[in-house]
Order: sequence, then structure tokens, then C-alpha cells
Amino acid sequence: MPTHASDRQLEQRFASLDVARTIALFGIIVLNYHGYLNFQSTSSTTAPSVFERWWHPFEGALANPFPVGFVMVAGMGVALLLQDVARANTHHDANEIARTRTEARWRLARRGLFLFTLGYGIEWVWAGTILPYYGAYFVVASIIATWSARKLVALAAISTFTAAIIEWWRLEQSFDGNLTTWLSPSTPNTPRNLLIRLFIDYTHPLFPWLAFFIVGILLGRKYHDIAKFRRKLLTVAVAAAAFAYITNAIVNSLVRSDADNGVSSALMWRHLVSTQPFDRSVLYVLASLGVVVAVFLTITILCEKFHDSLVLRLAQTTGQLTLTIYLAHIFIYNIVVTQAGLVQPTGLDTAMTMSIVVFVAAVIWANWWSPLFGRGPAERLYRRFGG
Repeated sequence: MPTHASDRQLEQRFASLDVARTIALFGIIVLNYHGYLNFQSTSSTTAPSVFERWWHPFEGALANPFPVGFVMVAGMGVALLLQDVARANTHHDANEIARTRTEARWRLARRGLFLFTLGYGIEWVWAGTILPYYGAYFVVASIIATWSARKLVALAAISTFTAAIIEWWRLEQSFDGNLTTWLSPSTPNTPRNLLIRLFIDYTHPLFPWLAFFIVGILLGRKYHDIAKFRRKLLTVAVAAAAFAYITNAIVNSLVRSDADNGVSSALMWRHLVSTQPFDRSVLYVLASLGVVVAVFLTITILCEKFHDSLVLRLAQTTGQLTLTIYLAHIFIYNIVVTQAGLVQPTGLDTAMTMSIVVFVAAVIWANWWSPLFGRGPAERLYRRFGG
């Protein structure tokens, strides 16, 4: 039986990254199916259960960690790619090292362009897809991936505070009757609207999502030594998330009455400490990073402890084909729900059932496909274009 093990030998695989991608993929499928099934009409429930509140695709506690985790792991992959290039050229002269590093940066740019172009097309049939933003992160990575840690931290801070200031300004303007709707274009149908979406609006804009990607780059640079500082970083991550959520809860309890009555100062305070994705506040970024970093570090522990387990092997293999599976879940929805009408919106139960069925099928398919053919169809095309 022919195999394509050589595909997997072209790059070193890290179990924790692949497992994290698999977990993030499941969450994204649930959020997408729940959002598309139950939030495009009046079918969404008026009295949601605690689980429905958690899985709310725009405001729920689980609405953010999965895509943020995907972006952070992408940043880690960029850092590990450049480390592999540097390690392969340890004995070469400075000119050769510079040449191969430049080639690696062009590889990132090509991959980013591929994902952006693919995502821009998918956007017209699956609004809100992360793919064009994902491509933009890679294009930016081709410029910043070799920057010093200090410069990267500064850029992450600029990305975070720029997003917070813009949203703060928009809220202030709304009190004066200026809704600044031009900063929320309904479609990316002009160059200006496309740039607005990429940088400051819609689902995963560079301001502030670039901060998540940069944290991934910084964490990836230290990945091989992660066991040495994992406990300390885990403590910091948990403390950061706890600080953000506790601050949010305290301030909201103090201003709840005035905010519910539309008092502008109370609404400003509520916005300032918000941990909701579309408010783009500093605490939102802090909470998201705290949760995702803590979860990823936990995954590294589990991967080390259960490295021979069947579940981990299945998850790792699935994580290597996430681009193909992500695209497939879009077309499956359009065929099963939009075209055939086989699934009707009834709430989280239907969305979760459909998500689990599709995800389990994806795991089975991935673990059948990978030993036989190596990379998935989309991954193969992605690497053919991007290197």
C-alpha cells in the first residue's frame, strides 16, 4: 500500500500544536453552525440556557477562545518555521543564512496571499470566515517575524490600544448621534471597505487580533524550552484572565443600574472593562490571551503525559488537515442545510449535534487519509503555492 510519509517528514510536527488546532477547529465548527442556524432569523431563543449563553457565537464565553487559539498557534508555527530555517543553516556563511531567511519570509508572504485570496472568495458564501484575516497575518508575519521581542511586544501593544481607542471614539460619537457606520461596511466591495474590514472591523481584524498572533510568535520562539517556564507562565496567564473577568464583574455591578438606563458615563465604563470580542477593549485582549495561553500550556502537559494514547494520535493527525476540514464544514452546511434543507434551526441542540457528527466524520476521514496520502487536498494546494 503506497504511503506519503515523506510529506510529513518535510517538516517537524509538534503534537501540542496539532492537538490545539483540532480542539480549536471543533469549537469553530460549533460556533459557525450555531450562528448560521440560529442567529440569522428570529429562531434564536428568548430564554437561553447557560450552555446557550456560553456558546453564543458573538457574546458567549466560548465564542472567543477557539479562533484566538487558532491565530496564536499560527504565530507559533511561523516562529518554529524560521527556527528550522536557522537551524538548517547553522554551518553556512552569513550570506547564505540571509538568503534562506529571505526565502522563508517570501514563503510566508505567498502562503498569506493564498489564504487571503481563498478567504476572500469564501467570504461571499460564508460571511465571517477567518481565512482572509489569517492570510493577512501571514503577510504581516513575512515582515515582522524576525523582529526582536521588544519590537514585537510594542507592535502588539499598538494593535491592542489602537483597536480600543477606535471603539471608544465610536462609542463617544454615538452619544452625539454619529453612528460611524462607514467604519462597519456591510461588504468588502471596495478597496477602502476591504482595508477597513482587515484592520478595524468585522470578525478578526488586525487591530487587535495581531496581538494574538504576535504572542504566538513569541511563545513559539521559546517552545523548545517551554517545560522550564510553563508553571510560571501558566500562573501569569490564569492571573491575567482572572484580573480581566473580575474587574469586568466588579465594574458592571457598580454601573449596572445607570447603564441599563442609558447613562452615557456608565455605558463608557461598561465598554472600558468589556471582555466581549466586538468591543475590542484592552481587557478583552488580556482575558483572551490569559485563557488561550493557559489552555495551550495544559495541552502541552497532556501531550507529554499521554503521548502514546489513541485519542491524542487521532487528534494530532486531524490537526494536520484542519484547512481541508474547515473548508469541508462550510460546503457540508451549504449542501445539507441550505440546499437540501435536511436540518432546521431549533437551537443549540441541533447545531451541536450537527457539529459533532461532522467533526467525528472529519476525524475518521483525516486518520484514514493521512497514512495513505499525507497532506490533505487543501494543504497540498496551499504548500504547492506557498512552499
